[in-house]
Amino acid sequence: MDVLDRKILKSIEANGRQSFQELGSDIGLSKTACWGRVQSMEKKGVILGYGAKLDPRSLGLGVFAIIQIMIDPSKRAEFERAVLNHAAILECYTIAGEADYVLKVACRDVDDLDTLLRMQISLLPGLQRSTTMICMNTIKTGGALTAATEPRDAG
Repeated sequence: MDVLDRKILKSIEANGRQSFQELGSDIGLSKTACWGRVQSMEKKGVILGYGAKLDPRSLGLGVFAIIQIMIDPSKRAEFERAVLNHAAILECYTIAGEADYVLKVACRDVDDLDTLLRMQISLLPGLQRSTTMICMNTIKTGGALTAATEPRDAG
């Protein structure tokens, strides 16, 4: 991946709906050259897809929670399959530390979260213990991956 590919990624990460003409003007390439580079990055799996950013509150989702999960290690595959198939679980990560996984969930309200935790999350295969943290206020979401690849200033 060269400097132009990184410029393309930064531009489409900020605005995935722009035309190849606009993209070319933004980074100094023809629309055909941009199209070819984007297509190549799609085929290589660098670009995974395109989508809209939605306002959760407009969809009736007012509560987000982070759930730390400890599981029976012999049930990892079953647990991960269940997580992949659960619509309310937005994100799942394996983690280092006291817990094995961390989940991010979205709910309508605290009552909905309570139902999710007691009737669904608690029944995930191998679950031994969970700790739930309710997100009070969103400070930042959707940071740019391209920005994270830039060198960090040590000072």
